Amino acid sequence: MIEQKEKTKRVYAHVRVHGLAASVEGKERDGHPVVLYDEGGQRVVSASPEAQRHGVRPGMSRWEAERACPELVAAAPNPEKHAYFWQRVVEICGDYSPHLCSSVSPQRGSPTSHCDISLDLTGTRLLFGPAKEIALEIRNRLRAEIGVVASVGIGPNRTIARLACESAKPGAVVEVAPQDAAEFVGRLPIGALPGVDVDWAQRLSDMGIRRAKELAALPVDAVERAFGEQGRKVWEIARGEEREDGIVAGTPAPAQQAMAGGHGNARPTATEQAISAQVEVRPATDDRARVRAALRAAADDVTRRLRQQGKVARQVEIVIVFSDMRAIGARRTLGQPTRSSEVIFRAAGALFERMKLGGRLVRRLRIMASRLAVGPHGGQLGLPIQEREERRERLAERVNQLKDRFGESAVVRASAFETVRR
Repeated sequence: MIEQKEKTKRVYAHVRVHGLAASVEGKERDGHPVVLYDEGGQRVVSASPEAQRHGVRPGMSRWEAERACPELVAAAPNPEKHAYFWQRVVEICGDYSPHLCSSVSPQRGSPTSHCDISLDLTGTRLLFGPAKEIALEIRNRLRAEIGVVASVGIGPNRTIARLACESAKPGAVVEVAPQDAAEFVGRLPIGALPGVDVDWAQRLSDMGIRRAKELAALPVDAVERAFGEQGRKVWEIARGEEREDGIVAGTPAPAQQAMAGGHGNARPTATEQAISAQVEVRPATDDRARVRAALRAAADDVTRRLRQQGKVARQVEIVIVFSDMRAIGARRTLGQPTRSSEVIFRAAGALFERMKLGGRLVRRLRIMASRLAVGPHGGQLGLPIQEREERRERLAERVNQLKDRFGESAVVRASAFETVRR
């Protein structure tokens, strides 16, 4: 009975990647210190680890940064490329968690100083070992495979894990045990708690409350009368607690998970928001026919998972990654929700036809089906469809059964044979 309780203990990790965009650019420049500036070119928004070792920090003025590191290189924002590497971060973290609780990714066209992912590690000990070992492995993989520095916090709830991460130095792992949660949070300044803005922190300071433990010592009724429901939530955080529904730390949005690249596999990954599949094109090519065959394989994988989940999709997006790691993407909204491989492939193919490769070699592609909804009758399409679509649906079901029984390579489309490595 004791062992069973131990298995069901909640444990979360919060991963913060420092200077993702600048780190990617720095790795491509053989470790040279790199920064990205804001739109005006006067303030640092992202700094590579090499630049940070010289004292360069996000928020610095350009003059201060170049004074601290005269050999600093300013890189231009490349949203598509940086979004690709952010997706790789999500992939690596997703290898260790049943689902990602939430994520804060780089804003398109405006790289942030850091990017965050919250992971639920509950029940993963038997698969990957203790939470701290998982955190160290994630940190080490992010450094080795992408070249980024990450800090990781571990705690019994999402908020404690996040606060532990924020207290860690770049590249460090901080774990807070359940029995130490209240003491850990109690030492923090009141302004460090989620939900406490500058005005509220000043009000509490005027009342003589400057540390979280001082707020936690107050009667909850008094705090709620003074600050309302938000006051109760912050009071709970100050005590090292968090409601299971997540309203204390904010309602998380599931992160979009991409496929793991570099392993020669095309793996669909489902979230509440999207289902996607990625295919490696080996060798890289500019032959449009081969790329379309890879799109067909990805469409088959996506629709297979849609059927398994009983979902239909209203939007299709494709991302093409070239051998120089640059990427382009496009999306299309469908006329009606579908889980038909043919419909999704036609939409993806139409998007691809409008893309100009410019002689570049396609290395990888991804199809994402989004705007998901539960299909009628467990995912069976209730809308009228043509007889040939019905035949395709029945055929797809039989193919899925064969793959489930004999493996992914049991049935391969002729167009995809020897074109993509599955």
